[in-house]
Amino acid sequence: MRVLLVEPPKKPWEMMGDFIAPPLGLAQLAAMLEINGVDVQIIDCNASRLTWSDLEQAISQAQPTLVGASAMTTFFPTALRVMEIAKRINEDIVTVVGGPHVTFMVEETLRNHPKIDIVGRGEGEHVILDLVRCLESEGDLAQVRGIAFRRDGEVIRTPLPEPVEVDELPLPAYHLLPMSAYFFTVFQKFCTILASRGCPYKCTFCAERGFWGPGWRPRDPAMVGDELELLHRRYGRESIWFGDDCFNVDGEHMGQICEEILRRDLRLDWYYQGRADLLVKHKEYLPLMRRAGNLMAQIGIEAASDEELQGLRKNLTIEQVKEAVSLLRQHGMVCQGMIIIGTRQDDAHSIMRKVDFLKWLDIDFPVFTIYTPFPGTKTYDEAQEKGWLETDDYALYDMSYPIMPTEHLSREQVMGLYNRCFASFYTDPVMMFRGLASSMPWKREIWRYMLAFAARLYLRRYWKLLKDLFRW
Repeated sequence: MRVLLVEPPKKPWEMMGDFIAPPLGLAQLAAMLEINGVDVQIIDCNASRLTWSDLEQAISQAQPTLVGASAMTTFFPTALRVMEIAKRINEDIVTVVGGPHVTFMVEETLRNHPKIDIVGRGEGEHVILDLVRCLESEGDLAQVRGIAFRRDGEVIRTPLPEPVEVDELPLPAYHLLPMSAYFFTVFQKFCTILASRGCPYKCTFCAERGFWGPGWRPRDPAMVGDELELLHRRYGRESIWFGDDCFNVDGEHMGQICEEILRRDLRLDWYYQGRADLLVKHKEYLPLMRRAGNLMAQIGIEAASDEELQGLRKNLTIEQVKEAVSLLRQHGMVCQGMIIIGTRQDDAHSIMRKVDFLKWLDIDFPVFTIYTPFPGTKTYDEAQEKGWLETDDYALYDMSYPIMPTEHLSREQVMGLYNRCFASFYTDPVMMFRGLASSMPWKREIWRYMLAFAARLYLRRYWKLLKDLFRW
């Protein structure tokens, strides 16, 4: 049996700049199949610069038995297009889509999209292997845990398997990827890695807990060290993004990873996504983290008041955010803050107050995101129930476009304020000077990129105004 896993051509997320990350999930699935003797190949269209036409030719040449793809909500349309291409080439190809979106939208996916044969639900390593074995033996799909499929006009869901033991998984099949092609804006020779799975928190806007299951599962720090060493020594990776939902849940685990980096003399710059309150809780590890190469932390600030944070079930206070930003500055680390605009209670004043709050915090660089109701979240369930959703174009579910209005603003007004937030912060003379005059070269480079991004937002805004003005 020949399995082809596809990372389809994607429009880049403008906010992230030039950015191509390895499809870590597909590489993990491929590794599980490969060590069990399955013929598997990965096509990463973005890294290999393949067009849709190129992809169709590649699938035709590969002659796969099964074509698989994984998708978050915003990339579901591209995953669907892959399956349509595969079926056009050969109707007998088994088409499988996994990932967060289809996990939570099983019925809609299978009833509305006949070119998708099977949905993989939740973690996929054991699911994909069991599915391949079932197909090889012409067994009963109903015996494969963690999938959904059509039978006699009905959608059949099988029970989910037990959570994966993360330390029993093989390292991702990086050798099946064009590793030299991955980079992230100013961080060349870039790669992503996971040191854990899951998140113990229950933020209303996040679907990760529903996808990975409750709780947090850390990997053995020595195994994380093995993977980092492989990436650095064999593939020349110098910049690492820990893509964990929350990297800093456990200070001791984090410290042990740092010790592995230092013990192996890995000259890496690395960055992570974590919580402000946990950064404060584990502040004694910050000097060790800095010595081990940690340059930046991305923290979820999300709001400008304790009341807003409570509404998001963030379990965080503004005082903790302030202390976290201060600690990062004291230890020579850069703070990237994520903040949400366009919540149901937001008006123009409350949104711009968030910009003022970030300036007052003296954060290094913020990323503004629009409140997006992802399937699998309490936000989505409420928005659907109350009729707030104004588009089902999943390509727009990327946190850069409004999906629903607020109680005070239309979607168009939210979009205008989103552009204004970036422009207001990144063209502020004081913030600009601090960024461009920083002693950190890569921080200066990021600021140059963000200035260009703010300029593009302005140009896009005024180009639209001109088109509207001269429209006949």
